[in-house]
Amino acid sequence: MKITGRHLVVTPALKQHIESRFERLGRYEVKLSRMEVILSVSKLQHAAEVVCSMQGRRIQAKASTQEMYATIDQLVDRLGVQIRKYKERQADHKEPTKRSIRKPLRPVPRKEVEEEEEELEVIRPIRAVLTLEDAKRRLAAPPGSLVVFTSLSSGKLQILQRVDRDRVVLIEP
Repeated sequence: MKITGRHLVVTPALKQHIESRFERLGRYEVKLSRMEVILSVSKLQHAAEVVCSMQGRRIQAKASTQEMYATIDQLVDRLGVQIRKYKERQADHKEPTKRSIRKPLRPVPRKEVEEEEEELEVIRPIRAVLTLEDAKRRLAAPPGSLVVFTSLSSGKLQILQRVDRDRVVLIEP
C-alpha cells in the first residue's frame, strides 16, 4: 500500500487509520494489489482517492469531506461497495441449477377440495445436482425406488427408477 499526501503531511496516526480501515476489506476475500491512496487538502476540503487492482481489474474510488478521517472512512465504504458488486456479478454467472438448490422449497398450500373429488397431495422433492453414477449410488434397493435429480452434465431434470433388482431406468421428462 502506497500512501501519498498532496499539500499534506501523512502522519503516523493518519497512516495507521488508513491501514486499519482498509483491513476491513479483507472480509470480502479478494486480493487487492498495487493499492495507492492519495490524500489531498484544498482550502477546507479534504479529498482522498484510491486506485488498486483486483484480479486484473482496476478499481478506483474518490471521496471528499471537511475532515480527513471521515473522508477515509467514506472512501473505504465506496471501495467496499464496488468489491461487493463485483463479487455479486461473479456469483450471478453460476449455473441456474446450482442457485435453485440453495433456495429452500416451501410446502405447496393445500386447496380445499370438494367432497366428490379425490384429494391429491403435491410433493416437490429437493433436486440435487448429480452425475448419473452418483444418482445410481443414491437409489434405494427396493423395486419402484426413485431418485429425482438435475444432471450435472446437461443441467436437465432426470428421474432414475429401479424397476427390479438388476434393472434401472432413466426417465427424462
